[in-house]
Amino acid sequence: MSSIEPLSERQQADVRHRFANVFQLLSALTRMRVQRTQDLETKRQLNWMLDATGVLAAMQQRLLGPDPHDLAGYLRDLVPQWTRRSAGRPIEVILVVEPVPVREHLISALTLIANELVINALDHGFPRRRAGVVRVELRPLEDGRAELIVTDDGVGFGPPAPGRPSLGLWLIRGLTDQVKGVMTTPSVEVGVTTRLEFSTQLEG
Repeated sequence: MSSIEPLSERQQADVRHRFANVFQLLSALTRMRVQRTQDLETKRQLNWMLDATGVLAAMQQRLLGPDPHDLAGYLRDLVPQWTRRSAGRPIEVILVVEPVPVREHLISALTLIANELVINALDHGFPRRRAGVVRVELRPLEDGRAELIVTDDGVGFGPPAPGRPSLGLWLIRGLTDQVKGVMTTPSVEVGVTTRLEFSTQLEG
């Protein structure tokens, strides 16, 4: 059986370019649908899909890069997207991350979880142009485990809107089960803190 030869740098660049074109097309098509629909709930769901597409596009570029297993790199790549999401509001996103090598099949789930936690904080924690900070921490623990912590100093949890289930929370719960993680929300005096402990070595 012949071994598969690794892609050359030129081939890798070509693959990145092709993936970038696909994600740009998906984003453009989704934006067109957002502009044409008049239904607020449909707009909300399409905008959620637009966010997820942006995350997957950034993730795919790093998967094809020289260091595809360090989760910290994926979080760094998302900071510009989070900054744009704050839309000029006085909200600072602080990243405090350590290198955490993670098996490739866990990368997408963990990256999406981190994004949803930060987006939830930006969208719901700081109404009426309230200033604040969203802090994202990542560190290794013992025995092949690690923890992701997202903290904000916003207004805290509010009552859920009737008939408006959170797509983000639904996704977070499902992906947490997928990585066999344990998610907790410790009680804090200000804002919301969410902690995810997970294994970096789950078999594919």
